[in-house]
Amino acid sequence: MQLPHARFACILVIINYHTFWEITMHRAIVALIAIAALPQLAIAQENAVGYQVETSSGVSFPTQITIPGGGATHVLAGAGVRTKTFLKVKVYAFGIYVDEEPARNALSSYVDRTSRDLSRDESFYERILEMDFGMTLMLVMTRDVGGDDMADAFDGALRPRVQRAAAEMNMPGGEAVLDTFRGYFSVDEMTDESEMVFSCTPDGTLRTLVKGEPAPDLQSEALCWALFDVYLGERPISKKGKEKVVQNFPNILARGN
Repeated sequence: MQLPHARFACILVIINYHTFWEITMHRAIVALIAIAALPQLAIAQENAVGYQVETSSGVSFPTQITIPGGGATHVLAGAGVRTKTFLKVKVYAFGIYVDEEPARNALSSYVDRTSRDLSRDESFYERILEMDFGMTLMLVMTRDVGGDDMADAFDGALRPRVQRAAAEMNMPGGEAVLDTFRGYFSVDEMTDESEMVFSCTPDGTLRTLVKGEPAPDLQSEALCWALFDVYLGERPISKKGKEKVVQNFPNILARGN
């Protein structure tokens, strides 16, 4: 009479063994999938938290940087790309950073506006260009360009602006300083992925890094204003880039509320 019970117990053992095996294999497979996904997850988290990709060029900009010379930290307002010729050859990507708390104070009247609204509001750009807070411009090359060619390009964009600053905005002396600034590009070549960083304080002090090397500070409100007017002014070098470099401002302004 005990035999059927023994057989039943045997069957239960076999069933339990197969169930245990299936559960163990399932857990092992899930663990392997999770382990395989870890690098991709880490990259995704790094990009989400620490970097913002300028989509046209694929260049990743850090969401915050320490300005040349150390000290203040500026946060990324947005990024765009500079193209040249009718073929739209990408020359460099550019990101604009701001000193967050002073920027929030200066631009508080624009809180709760969308990036689309801000990008179409010229008064917003004009307010930024009053330069009441520190700002930083980062350029990342997307192709090789000769140092002299970069110097010529900057001179052509900046000189008429510093002349305007002297004539209309009571900011003299920009052209003399611009000659010194031009010398900062005395490198054989700005190669692909080379970086340039230009940071201006509200009092017009310009701090510069070219390919990681610091250059002497320059004191010129006119040059600082002209440098950012190139990207944010009435006649920017990239209209689409002008709109993209303000896309993070709604979040920047909202963090103060």
